[in-house]
Amino acid sequence: MALKALRWCNPISWWLALRRSLTGGSVTLLLIGIVSLNIVWGYPFMGMFASCFAMFVVGWLINRVMSPRLKATLDVPLAVRAGEDFLARVSLIHQGRLPALSLRVGLDPFYRKSRRGDLDLAEDASAMQWVPEIVPGESATTNQSMTFLRRGVHVLPPVRVESLFPFHLFRSTQWIDSGESMVVTPRRLDWDNELSWQVIHASLRGLAVGLSQGDHQHYVGSREYRTGMPVRRWDFASWARLGKPILREFNSAAKQTVTVFVDTTPSEADAGAVSASRWRRLSDDEDASLERLLSIASAGLETLVGANVQVRLVVPWQAPSVIQSQERNGDLRSVLCEGASDPTPLLMALAEAEPVDEATAQNVLHAMPQAGGTFHGVVFSRRESDGVDLSSLPDLMWLNIHAELREEFGGVPVAGSSQLSNLNPSSVEALA
Repeated sequence: MALKALRWCNPISWWLALRRSLTGGSVTLLLIGIVSLNIVWGYPFMGMFASCFAMFVVGWLINRVMSPRLKATLDVPLAVRAGEDFLARVSLIHQGRLPALSLRVGLDPFYRKSRRGDLDLAEDASAMQWVPEIVPGESATTNQSMTFLRRGVHVLPPVRVESLFPFHLFRSTQWIDSGESMVVTPRRLDWDNELSWQVIHASLRGLAVGLSQGDHQHYVGSREYRTGMPVRRWDFASWARLGKPILREFNSAAKQTVTVFVDTTPSEADAGAVSASRWRRLSDDEDASLERLLSIASAGLETLVGANVQVRLVVPWQAPSVIQSQERNGDLRSVLCEGASDPTPLLMALAEAEPVDEATAQNVLHAMPQAGGTFHGVVFSRRESDGVDLSSLPDLMWLNIHAELREEFGGVPVAGSSQLSNLNPSSVEALA
């Protein structure tokens, strides 16, 4: 308490606070008062100095007394792509007894120095917006467009509120934290300039078609027809033999699940770049190869889910806690997404992806096969499959994003032999 009292009585802090609160109007009053002191005392200069002094002191006191007590909330999407604009709705709830007048409101991305390189405000939305009045107990809303430049889980910037009452003479500023954060997923893939994606997309489409062409129903038996029963298929042989209408019964097969693993292990060419980009979220030096891998993987996940395939994404890193469909099997976490649904949870799981070593990647590959049923696995990687032990995964589709393309069949780019070495037969037929 004593230190707090001394800090409050410190004249230097008072002077700095006064200096930060000055506006063009208060500076003008101050200059007029100083000029009036250098002139011979008398009418009208005495009244001019007294008026400037009174307006300066009384205006500062009123500005401090009328400083609003506000609570800020932000309405933003649960997840957004890195590099894409989104709209944030800022709501200010007045909790004081006096009305809040002459306010300027806006998000301040420069308040935290460590986050300056993560967020970018649109030029037309960077200026603070004007709110003339907020009645006690009421709220006011403003909209602001922003863009996160890097993936990850980012804390939203605080709301900066400036009170300019009365007459814009002084400015009282406060920063209100909403406590909200949002997940920024990898950048959207540039489809036109990414030639490797054409082959990867064809491979994934072939896998989805192969799964969809399998048997969806299995015969489980026959039973006598009863009124009101749904008629699927008549068993005419049993009907003729027993003299009663007989129906065949079928049940739907279990959904085919594709297990996906994004192998972030760097290749030999990327090993130096990974060590140099350790602090990629705080500097301009990003691991371009890793970001490209995640962009291709996110596009592949959208392709599989859009083709009505159930996808289980293996996550060896820390996934955002806001994902509701997380599963855990020992030390291995996974995110499950139904076919033809929203793939956002899968993309959110890639937000905090980090490079893993070869031992961790090999342990994940050994834990990928699921008990029962046919295993379907897809691996997105920056490495060749030749140096990886895949003896226990004969049906694994290994997609190397750095595989070389060769021009054949009328200028259509196709993959080299290294990229198609681990495709299952249905995928190869789809490519052909």
